[in-house]
Amino acid sequence: MAELSDPNRSRAVLVGAGAYTQLQPLPTVADNLSGLGDVLTDARLWGLPAANCHLVGDPATPQEVVRTLRTAARTTGVGGLLLVYFAGHGVVDERTGELHLAVGQTDREAAYATAVPYEWIRRAVLESPASRRLVILDCCYAGRAISGMGDDDLSAVADEVEIDRTCVLVATSPNRTALAPPDEKYTAFTGALVNVLRQGVPDGPDPLNVATVYDEVLRDLRRLARPLPELRARNRGETLPLVRNAAHPARPAAPVPATVPAPFSHAGMVLVAGPGVSDPELRGASLAILAHSPTTGALGVQLNRGTSRSARDVFDEPTPEVLTSAPVFDGGPVRDVVILLAAPRTGAAEPAGFRPLRGRGLGTVPVPLTPAAAAGLSAACLFVGYLGWRPGQLEAELAAGELVVTNRSLETWFWQQHDRH
Repeated sequence: MAELSDPNRSRAVLVGAGAYTQLQPLPTVADNLSGLGDVLTDARLWGLPAANCHLVGDPATPQEVVRTLRTAARTTGVGGLLLVYFAGHGVVDERTGELHLAVGQTDREAAYATAVPYEWIRRAVLESPASRRLVILDCCYAGRAISGMGDDDLSAVADEVEIDRTCVLVATSPNRTALAPPDEKYTAFTGALVNVLRQGVPDGPDPLNVATVYDEVLRDLRRLARPLPELRARNRGETLPLVRNAAHPARPAAPVPATVPAPFSHAGMVLVAGPGVSDPELRGASLAILAHSPTTGALGVQLNRGTSRSARDVFDEPTPEVLTSAPVFDGGPVRDVVILLAAPRTGAAEPAGFRPLRGRGLGTVPVPLTPAAAAGLSAACLFVGYLGWRPGQLEAELAAGELVVTNRSLETWFWQQHDRH
């Protein structure tokens, strides 16, 4: 079962534009930000640290939005989720047809100069090292007259905002009333979204993934005869786990055995499944632990599940030369993440985002790989998917003998794969 994204490596940027100088005000947008922010930072649901949840309320200029977004996107780490949310007016440039997100000083006749081009959002998201990406748009259209917008037009807007390797959830309303019903605390879409995340889905998975949340929100809005959202996702992005399912009874966290010192890190170690392993995903597995912390849990990949795939099969774009000979492995059951384990090139500058495994001459590098980062690498292995452990869970499985630490060297294994490939 997919694990939640590491909240300490995740970032959320929640933008709400409700006060305008030239467009109709949207007073409920402020409550949207606080309501969604409360859900994301609730330890019972996800536990995103408050410092990682950036609220941008009533921005006056596009630069206020972009500065916050770029910083958050750059600092989201491997194993983390970058979530970008916008509520407010959307403006379509009549000359180019491109979507812009309106801010306080947006001039509807000059959207290209006074609103946030959606392309800026797309670029920041694509350049982030985040393993998972989710964009949510709750827009009321204020530019060209689209009061007669039909389902085909709404789908076209959703197609336009699609981003590669990113899950995009877009709610488009042709008028203010549809977006923000009178006497309600939230906009129609965000109200349904917050309610589903807060209440959970009794027959849904735990944690709740985007597809389940979308289906439930769709059902609620259809029942109320309100505008329906669209979901766009590639590479099974709709399976992205979002929050714990509040409709399920809470599960006790696995205890940390007293015999394992809390500060000790297993990152970089090679483990094998013990004879009494209970998790079917771990039976017969040989694993490398790539990240481990007593407070956030652990992340690892399977070393003995090679595939016949190449980097070109994994990515939808040209691959740097260092990846053309990179072996590809089935890393684990969380399928929406690609992890790059690499060896830095001797004498080259350390690639941006490189996270070294202490004392092992290897580290992880964010994907997609930039040309500058590729130049700093001598070899790489790709893992499609990974395994995750809650805080204390890995320690408990080691203490119970379900997993066993070996004396194998991850670095030796790494170079053996390249000799064979």
